[in-house]
Amino acid sequence: MCKSIMTARWAAEVRAAVDYDLRDVISMWKRNIKAVNTAYDIATLYRYFKKYFFVATYTDTNSAIIGFVAGAVRDSHGHISGIAVDEAYRRVGVGKQLLKAADAKFLGDGFDRVTLEVRVSNIAAIRFYEDQGYRSLYTVKGYYADGEDAIVYEKGL
Repeated sequence: MCKSIMTARWAAEVRAAVDYDLRDVISMWKRNIKAVNTAYDIATLYRYFKKYFFVATYTDTNSAIIGFVAGAVRDSHGHISGIAVDEAYRRVGVGKQLLKAADAKFLGDGFDRVTLEVRVSNIAAIRFYEDQGYRSLYTVKGYYADGEDAIVYEKGL
């Protein structure tokens, strides 16, 4: 599966992650997601759920990764464990296409819903997820290592 994204300034594509993408995914995860996940944690998640990892690449720079989504299976449903897009490429559809790729894979594998957690302070992400059809289910107090609460979101497929 490969989905192209075109703007007036650049072109990108979303594709399934491959092993050589893992180093860049880990680096982007650690730069963009405020969590205590180690490189080992992320690599382990990738090893178990590789088919739910997708990357967005900027086609004019030797396919540099500009975004990723890391999916997993949790309690018999799809789960978004992490998603990030480099700041220069936000708000132009990259994140939306990454989520669509993960959703399509979850649906194809027979799952009927997807969940994720988001920091209560991350207003931009909350708006983004709600725009993509996610709805708030409940709040988990102290979910993150720094004590911040998380909102659990769900989307039916």
